[in-house]
Amino acid sequence: MLWEKAVIGSILGFAATSAAKIVGMEEVPLIGPAFLTNFDPSNSTSIRNAKSKFPGLIDNLFESGELNKTDLAFSIDVFSAATNASIYHYSHIGENSKKTLTQGKFDDQTIGRIGSVTKLFAVYAIIAKSGIEIFSDPVTKYLPELARNSSGDSLRRIRWDDITVGALASQQAGTGGALDLLTYFRDKKSPVIAPWRNAVYSDGGFAILGQVLARISGKTFTEAIQEILLDPLGMENTSTKVPTGSDLNALNRSVIDPKSSWGGDYEILAATGSMYANGADLRTAGLAILNSEILSAATTSEWMKPRSGTGSLVELVGAPWEISRLTIPVTPGSNRTRISDVYIKSGGNVDYTAIFGLSPDHGIGFSILLGGSTATPARWPLRDVVGETFIPAAEFAGVENAKHNLAGVFVDKSSPGTNLTLTVDRGRPGLGVKSLWINGTSGITSQHERLYPAGLSSVSSSLSSLYKTKGAMSIAHRMAAPEVPVKPRAAADGGQGGLFDHSFTWMTIDFAGADDELILNLVDGRLVSVEYPLTGSVFQRAH
Repeated sequence: MLWEKAVIGSILGFAATSAAKIVGMEEVPLIGPAFLTNFDPSNSTSIRNAKSKFPGLIDNLFESGELNKTDLAFSIDVFSAATNASIYHYSHIGENSKKTLTQGKFDDQTIGRIGSVTKLFAVYAIIAKSGIEIFSDPVTKYLPELARNSSGDSLRRIRWDDITVGALASQQAGTGGALDLLTYFRDKKSPVIAPWRNAVYSDGGFAILGQVLARISGKTFTEAIQEILLDPLGMENTSTKVPTGSDLNALNRSVIDPKSSWGGDYEILAATGSMYANGADLRTAGLAILNSEILSAATTSEWMKPRSGTGSLVELVGAPWEISRLTIPVTPGSNRTRISDVYIKSGGNVDYTAIFGLSPDHGIGFSILLGGSTATPARWPLRDVVGETFIPAAEFAGVENAKHNLAGVFVDKSSPGTNLTLTVDRGRPGLGVKSLWINGTSGITSQHERLYPAGLSSVSSSLSSLYKTKGAMSIAHRMAAPEVPVKPRAAADGGQGGLFDHSFTWMTIDFAGADDELILNLVDGRLVSVEYPLTGSVFQRAH
């Protein structure tokens, strides 16, 4: 009961109170999951309570006026890589939007426009076709005609020889908007900012990337996306052209608004914001990324990394991910936080908007499809309420699973005085190494030792192994601890320190060899034994 109350309080209070109460952890963990994700989160206390309370949180947004109840139609889908299925769905149809739904409902089969989420698929297809190595190539390798736009006047001409495919994909080419690029393509397009100086959102850059995909595939952008991604993944309800058919399940706003963007399709702009999709197909794409189905695990992990900062400490830029660096409570009821990166791509076609998000730390993702005259501002409070509800809930589900299936006492019966105690501790991330004894001698030097997954599994190199819930598997972990005494975090991180942080944990892993490595052996998600490779000890679960 105390656990459940803490979970409910954390979920309900996180959005409203976290900014005022967060405390940066002194013992900084590695970026990445704090606990194993090899379990089904859908039946956890935290996810059940998140689902129960979510409709009330939406009602609060209606009552506050942040969302227009009569105008908007929206559909939310939350999915899990552990179940490869949706774990929650919520939809709303405003009175003014009822006529726009061709089947009278907004479910995960209903097609809407996804705007700039298209950019994500453009980059996904380029990597799938040519490998992530293409990011280092100058764009003129594929579009040599762009070189004609170069000159000695760096203020008036983009020097395309300096622009790589990766610069375009990560919004760092300085190419700016699409309109003047297309109007004055050959000789008048001015740079917005110097290449690689900053990330500046660029529809124009993605129009160029669409042409790169066309050149490397020998097809149009539309044909290439279909062949490289949509067909292999079975995304039958996703397209770059307006869908049609008598049995179409879609949100078609053109029936009530002649200025609607529905059907406004231009091949030259296809890569920057043309696509139509439904929640089911976005879920398919999200699970394919989390499980590294199209790309290798190494390529997927490289792709899902920051490539630029912004003027915010918590907003980073990928290719073309919009990465939100969240500070989330490490355990239910705690105000101590750790960092977790959520990979998002937002999109908008004026009266249609969309949010697509993935949390690799937790193996969950979500999509939000909206339609309405107020759809553009509405996507942000919906992104916030979905993320602030389900991501902490997924974190707490990991804590709950660790408490039930990972923590315990483990003994090497072949060696007297050789045992290991793993704990889950309030306000601290990762498994605690309470004690590690080898032949009567302690193997740890600090009570701050925490154990974190290393992302290495005996089952497969695929990222899907990170979310595998059944069978036997061995998963590498590393012990990490800050230097003692632990100094306070920087003020910007919620701590009591100054401008600089003293977060050196990442420098210490394997510094003295494999004395910080433990291998956790699981059967159907439960930890049955632990190996300590340094000494060859094997600890069997005692209780």
